[in-house]
Amino acid sequence: MRGAQAKRFQFQTQEARKRVGRIGKVILVGSGKGGVGKSFVACAIALSLSEHRCRTGILDIDIHGASVPDYLGVRPPLKSTRNGLEPKQSHGVKVMSVALLTGDNPIPMRGVDKQDLITQFLALTDWGRLDYLVVDLPPGTGDELLSAFDLFAGKSSLVLVTTPSRNAVAVVSRLRRLAETERVPVEGVVLNMAYIDEGRTRKTSPFGSTSKITLEAALDSTIISEIPLEPKVNSESLYKVLHGRNNTSVAFRRLVQRWTDKETRS
Repeated sequence: MRGAQAKRFQFQTQEARKRVGRIGKVILVGSGKGGVGKSFVACAIALSLSEHRCRTGILDIDIHGASVPDYLGVRPPLKSTRNGLEPKQSHGVKVMSVALLTGDNPIPMRGVDKQDLITQFLALTDWGRLDYLVVDLPPGTGDELLSAFDLFAGKSSLVLVTTPSRNAVAVVSRLRRLAETERVPVEGVVLNMAYIDEGRTRKTSPFGSTSKITLEAALDSTIISEIPLEPKVNSESLYKVLHGRNNTSVAFRRLVQRWTDKETRS
């Protein structure tokens, strides 16, 4: 970075850290690859935490393929106040995504510019006070991911998302090792699309049958939730699915208890 750019970045980083200082806990949701339902899991966690009366926000830092606004039904434009950009609201969750600034336009961007954008985005967003901020990480292990690890250091833990497929598990295990190197605590693994519920206790696995013990050994982490493949998510809103009587809603209620129960005990 050149002098002026470096000073601006330093100022933005300071402002971003001030915003983070008003957040109780940051839950990073990542997979290292696309197509495993990471954004779906991140949005469901945020909605479920809000249902527990927690002040919750979700930040989507996937610059090139943001999908959080679609899951939560929010659209541009954003409003700006003297305190910064005002997040959208969805069922009590404060929502911020790069897509709310750019709409459907592509964002060609490289290297340090990505880091700059994410830092600036966080610095300008008026979250207020939050109990939880869920961060939907992009695929890969590039600048966006490393920026998030740095900006939320000391307040964050990582939830890994994978399907039971061999390829997905291999990629997610690499992210698991990177998190260890970067000293980011790992909460555990959410196994998405783990089974299809056929009723009357009948379940089938769309990716073949691999034991939980085998998957945990490959991932070097504990599976903290198994989410079924839920076709209704494509035809109904995620909020409606989470408030229905189904295995998906039960799984996410149980998942967020790992955080809300800690609050109750403390």
